[in-house]
Amino acid sequence: MRLPGIKLVTFDVTNTLLKFHKPPWEHYAAVAHKYGFKGDGTSIKNKLLNNYKHMTKHHPNFGKDTISWERWWGKVIEMTFQGDLSLANINCISKKLIEDYKTPICWQISEGSEDLIKILKQSNITIGVISNFDPRLHEILFNLNLKKYFEFIITSYEVGISKPDKKIFQIAQGKCKKDIDSTQCLHIGDDITNDYNGAIEAGWHALLVTKSVKNIESQVLDKTFLNLKELCEKLENNELILR
Repeated sequence: MRLPGIKLVTFDVTNTLLKFHKPPWEHYAAVAHKYGFKGDGTSIKNKLLNNYKHMTKHHPNFGKDTISWERWWGKVIEMTFQGDLSLANINCISKKLIEDYKTPICWQISEGSEDLIKILKQSNITIGVISNFDPRLHEILFNLNLKKYFEFIITSYEVGISKPDKKIFQIAQGKCKKDIDSTQCLHIGDDITNDYNGAIEAGWHALLVTKSVKNIESQVLDKTFLNLKELCEKLENNELILR
C-alpha cells in the first residue's frame, strides 16, 4: 500500500462513505402518500432542494445558532408539502422522515467503503469522519455497522464549524491520539469546495470521489476517483501517489 507518511485519514459521509437508497424527494413522496399526498417525487424535487438551500442560507449548519436541528428539518419538510397537506399531517411526516434517515431504510454503504477502511486499519492508520451533518450521524453509522471503525466522528453541528473552514480539520487532527502534523493527514470526500479545497487549505492531503468531473482542474483530476472501489483498487496496486 502506498500512503507514505499518512497517519490519519478522514472521510466525508454523504456520497462518499454512504449513499441514499433512493433520491430523498422520492422517499419524501412515498412517506407522504400515506397521509394523502397525491404527487410523486419529481413534483416536489425542486421545492425540496430550494427549501434546503433557503434554510441553509437563513439558518446555517442545520440551525446550530438559531433553532434546533429537528426544527430545521421540520421547516424544510413543512415548506415542501405546504399547500398540499394539513400541518398535522406534515408534522407526522416530519417525525417519520427524521427517524427513517437514521436507518438503512434510507442509507446504504457505498461500494468500496468497507474494503478501503479495512486496508487503512491494517496499515495502522487512524480513521475518522468529518461531515457537515446533524447529530444523527453517530446513530446512522452505528445502524450501518460502520461506527466501530472510527476513532472519532465530527459533525459540523456539534462543533459549530462547517467544512470548508480549516478549523474543523484542525479539530480532527487534534482528536488523533498520535502526534501528527497536517502533512500526515488525508481527507476523502465528494465535494471539491468543502472536502478537497477545505483539506488543502488546512495543509492536509485530499482526494476527491465524484462522477462529476466537469470543470475540475487537471491537477485535481489526478486526485479524483469515480468511487471508493476505484480508489481502493489503486491503493492496493500501489498506484496512488499523493504528491
